[in-house]
Amino acid sequence: MKYTSRKQSRRHWVTVLIAAVCSLSLASTIVAQQVAPEKRPNIVMIVADDMNWDTPGCLGGAGPDITPNIDRLASEGIRFEHAYVNIAVCTPSRSVMLTGLYSHNNGAEGFQRIHPGTPTLPAILSEEGYLCGTIGKPLRQQDVFHWSVNYRWQGTGDENRWGRDPEVYRRFAKSFFQMAKVAQQPFFLMASSHDPHRPYGGGKSNAPHFERTKSSRTYKPSEVKVPGFLPDIPDVRKEMAGYCTSARRLDDMVAAILSELAKTQNIDGTVVVFLSDHGMSVPFAKTNCYVESTRTPLIIRWPKQIQKKQVDREHMISTVDLLPTLLEAVGLPLPEKLDGRSFFPLLKGERQSGRDAIFAQFHHIHGRNPY
Repeated sequence: MKYTSRKQSRRHWVTVLIAAVCSLSLASTIVAQQVAPEKRPNIVMIVADDMNWDTPGCLGGAGPDITPNIDRLASEGIRFEHAYVNIAVCTPSRSVMLTGLYSHNNGAEGFQRIHPGTPTLPAILSEEGYLCGTIGKPLRQQDVFHWSVNYRWQGTGDENRWGRDPEVYRRFAKSFFQMAKVAQQPFFLMASSHDPHRPYGGGKSNAPHFERTKSSRTYKPSEVKVPGFLPDIPDVRKEMAGYCTSARRLDDMVAAILSELAKTQNIDGTVVVFLSDHGMSVPFAKTNCYVESTRTPLIIRWPKQIQKKQVDREHMISTVDLLPTLLEAVGLPLPEKLDGRSFFPLLKGERQSGRDAIFAQFHHIHGRNPY
């Protein structure tokens, strides 16, 4: 056994003491660098339902002038041309966004609950003084996500259940923004449209649900683009016309929410995120791992923090990275267990190594299907 002399021991403890003092000094610096609660930025996350990555005009456009407001949002911030979801099914995809964990690690491989006790973005933000609200399409078992305000279950009739009326989103967003302003709280709002999920405009059996949810533009079959993975035949063009009309109504919803944000809140202090949960609900673009299923139109605006008109074509981003990125943006520590990795440096125009691959998955392709 090797022993240490008293002289060596004294030298050792002097070193430890100096290290401890330096650590305290560093810790004080880190704490000082954290964002004060009252100055933390707000977050608005708008999630499209079954929108293909190249549907917005700024990414190619499925039809003429299809998303003028989403395009404007992209011009005011950064868009990522290689962003992907982890799993191309609605509920598990959104669960990945809000937990920073892959679906097999958070428990929601299909329409299941996430594991009890799993940290979520709204739960973490709520504990730090944020007002957290959700509008529109619900996540299954929403209680586990800890929303302070849930507009999914408020309102009457079909207007909220179907989640396609831009004016309903406007009304609820206005209420939420005013609530946060009166309470003097930073906020996180997740607005989830049902557009452009089928049924786009409503068939004979459900047309009454869409009577007051008209899009600002109706597309003709001759106007639309047919994706290369679908046959260019009349029935497909008719389908795509309905899809484009539905996507335009989603854009109307985006305009409604951002308009109310501008009226009641500090735009410069608000991070706005737009993306889709996965590709469109047609063959080869949903419930699989093909690129048309997993690629998503990710756009982020944060005035005075993110330069305008940025396009990232180099780095691959996964939606599992959203939680750590947003927590870093608002100056909060990350949960111990995460699959995601913050891409915050990319928002500042920097480069980041290790972003040349992403992981996608899909479960239960036959037999008992949880979707």
